Amino acid sequence: MVMHVLFLMNFLAVEICKAFVCSLPRRPIGRNHIFSPTPKLRKFISVGDPFNHATTYHSCDTNACSLSRVNGDALGTTSIVGNLEINIEEGKARQIRKERLHHHLHELGIDAVLLEDAAFRSVTTTDGFDSRFGKSAVKAYRSYIDPKPRKLDAVARENVEVSSNRYARQIAFLSKRHRSREAEWVRHIDTSDSRRTFPLVLVLDNVRSASNVGSIFRSADACGCLEILTIGITPHPNGNGADKLSKTALGAERIVASRHFATAVQAMEFLRTERPKLQLVGMETTEWSKSYASVKYPGPTLASGNDDDPTSAPGVALFLGNEVSGVDTEILPLLDQVVEIPMFGRKNSLNVAACAPVVMYEILRQWGV
Repeated sequence: MVMHVLFLMNFLAVEICKAFVCSLPRRPIGRNHIFSPTPKLRKFISVGDPFNHATTYHSCDTNACSLSRVNGDALGTTSIVGNLEINIEEGKARQIRKERLHHHLHELGIDAVLLEDAAFRSVTTTDGFDSRFGKSAVKAYRSYIDPKPRKLDAVARENVEVSSNRYARQIAFLSKRHRSREAEWVRHIDTSDSRRTFPLVLVLDNVRSASNVGSIFRSADACGCLEILTIGITPHPNGNGADKLSKTALGAERIVASRHFATAVQAMEFLRTERPKLQLVGMETTEWSKSYASVKYPGPTLASGNDDDPTSAPGVALFLGNEVSGVDTEILPLLDQVVEIPMFGRKNSLNVAACAPVVMYEILRQWGV
């Protein structure tokens, strides 16, 4: 009697599984209507390696679902469920995408085999992204060969020749950009010991945009700034917004020294204590602001050969404020000078990343650099 009950329960479980599999939604690929597995089911019915080198999926005919084995039912025995026919359409489409992409990559002078290997290793090892191509190029390759499920239909509908050519050119550009950045970083290392610095410090008071901060780092490096102080929400190296900052800094954030403070008051206390010879100058439009070109900036007289240690010589700490609210009003009265750049347009404003080099180069000009 017990065996009969177990057999009946097993039979019912099989029928329920068959009904479930056959009722799953389908999506059109080419001229066939193919079974579209859910993410959880995909994990069990996919075949091939994790990178999907030969992964295909099983299809199901609503009129006839043959049987296959699935381990571990509720009774702890091996159950029989729908033995789904292997869908080769998606595998063929993937192979075509790969062949056409490799063809276009070869035309652009890129070793597609090495790139494929780099993409495979990026998801199967802990080595990270291949330095020959960079993260962005490898991810672009993967996203075209093995698109995410939600993007698969869009990729399948697009002309393969057009899409593969577009992705190949994108990968070529991303690889070239990566090599350019790496080469620029190498050049910076080679000349970092001979980098000339001046007693000029930038203070970024809650500058919101990481792009602006990155551009300011590049300008600071070009002008030989001693260091940059970041305050509050300002993106900074090894902290908030570091990745976005690096896209416009292009390595300058690793060259120019920087410190981060929670408040502007803390930054001012540091300057008054550690850099007492620096004049604190804010860039802001106020009733008492002076034109940046009419102010005398204390500093070394380099033209006469007096090249003092920049960490102890007289100089300038230039405060740059938030893109909307400007420099903190609590510290404006505490600054030694407040300067502005004359405006002649209706907007009466200039991007903070554009303002910084204007004043910095005026300071250097007065110092005879």
